[in-house]
Amino acid sequence: MLGTATTWAALGAIGMALGTIPPLWGLQNDPDRRGHYLALAGVTGVATVAYALMALDIGTVSASGRVVSIPRYVDWLITTPLILLFLSMLGRTGRGSLLRLVVADIALLALGGVAVVLSGPIRWAAFAGGVVCFGVLVYELYGRIPRLATFSNERARILFITLRNLTIALWTLYPIVWVLAPSGIGLLTRDMTMLVVAYLDLISKAAFVALAVDGMDALADADRGDAGAGAVTVDPDADADSTSTAAD
Repeated sequence: MLGTATTWAALGAIGMALGTIPPLWGLQNDPDRRGHYLALAGVTGVATVAYALMALDIGTVSASGRVVSIPRYVDWLITTPLILLFLSMLGRTGRGSLLRLVVADIALLALGGVAVVLSGPIRWAAFAGGVVCFGVLVYELYGRIPRLATFSNERARILFITLRNLTIALWTLYPIVWVLAPSGIGLLTRDMTMLVVAYLDLISKAAFVALAVDGMDALADADRGDAGAGAVTVDPDADADSTSTAAD
């Protein structure tokens, strides 16, 4: 028999808590990259609290005949910008690029929240607006940022690309789940939706954090190489934008 939403939320909380251990370990053993580890610990740490609240059925409200979990949206409002912050720090793309990413991300989540709590045509209009914002994120991460990102070695470049591709691939699935869930056309039950979303969250957050921590030694190599060889760019054919990283 399929478990209940609270059961999957409890398992999600356990998985996120376990996922917080590696960056906390890194904080103790690699103080030179404290900011990176804090961002990563924040991703799974906040998600742990959110899933614990959902497991206890705290913060659940009813809107337009649908059950809405406030902790889930608060979780995404905090953790997705932290993921983008880490990618920006990894690529050293500057605050301007990070601001564009975070604005698009928050707009996406805000429109998604509107789509959940309202009904009628405006609900689908808000959802469509959220998809457009997601398209902006994809363009930034695949189009503009690769021209801005610079690395001091190949391993740091590969880590950035791996984490970016993982993030976009998984984030693409969330709108599909939204459409199939009770928030959309209702093909998935609330229990099934929690199972699917918890699974996606564990990969997009806990697995992201684990891969990031595992590859953090690439940044140590990059730091040692800063005084030597020139930077490696994601796109070898980058235009003049690649020279504006520090000013972005």
